[in-house]
Amino acid sequence: MGKKAMGGGGLASIIRDHSVSIEGFTAEKPGDATKILLEQIDANPFQPRKHFKEESLLELAESIKQHGILEPVLLRKNAGRYQIVSGERRVRAAKLAGLSEIEARVFDFLSNKTMAEWAIIENIQREDLNPIEIADSYKQLLENHEYTHEDLAARLNKSRAAVTNSLRLLNLPKQVQEWIGEGKLSAGAARALLSPNIKNPEKAAREIIEKGLSAREAEVLAQKLEKNSGSVKKNKVDSAVSPDMQSFLNFLQNAFGTKVECKKNAIIIYYSSYSDLTRIQQSINPRAV
Repeated sequence: MGKKAMGGGGLASIIRDHSVSIEGFTAEKPGDATKILLEQIDANPFQPRKHFKEESLLELAESIKQHGILEPVLLRKNAGRYQIVSGERRVRAAKLAGLSEIEARVFDFLSNKTMAEWAIIENIQREDLNPIEIADSYKQLLENHEYTHEDLAARLNKSRAAVTNSLRLLNLPKQVQEWIGEGKLSAGAARALLSPNIKNPEKAAREIIEKGLSAREAEVLAQKLEKNSGSVKKNKVDSAVSPDMQSFLNFLQNAFGTKVECKKNAIIIYYSSYSDLTRIQQSINPRAV
């Protein structure tokens, strides 16, 4: 089973209670607020948020010029410098405001695990992450901190299907992921392109964007593409697959999030990474990992 976040209730209780601070679930307490030179502060290496809106940062910088920084940022000591635990927007805006130092509270010995978890929690609380950043955040916790899909869903107070569907977005081509991150393509519309029978999801995604299709309309388009692909495939692979078997294969594909075929009375499950294997194993036996 995956490891729980430090401090009892797990991530779900922390996320439900937005007043909970990092000090509430780590054994270490930060020092009193002190001034730290901005040039000595580095970004959080576990920060899942990749895009910071310039307009929003400029507005915050103006507010800082007028009112100062109301809440100290949280930092940890690292190799003679400092890394941001919480408050990266304030640090960036303070630089734009022309400040040379910022008020901060400093942790002396904060673990990488806690840093990674809190960076994700903080952003999810504020709903600042786009769908790809959220999926990347989930992937970090799964791969680096020994969570399973089931554990992560419980910690985040989400369904396991929601977590798995989020992670499946990372199977799309990088260009499609960029469009999702930029808000040009919704996660719902993108998920319609995850069928392994769709040979060119990037081309389909471009059509969805150009035509301004809704998630439902994207599903209809994907079904047409899948049907065309399926008719060619039957001629090449196995024209004897019954409608019931095809329905079962579609069920397995959706459950495993990967390609599934039937050849000569054998069901073949394809995978392209260790992450795929782990997801398939968890789908079959949630307690196995």
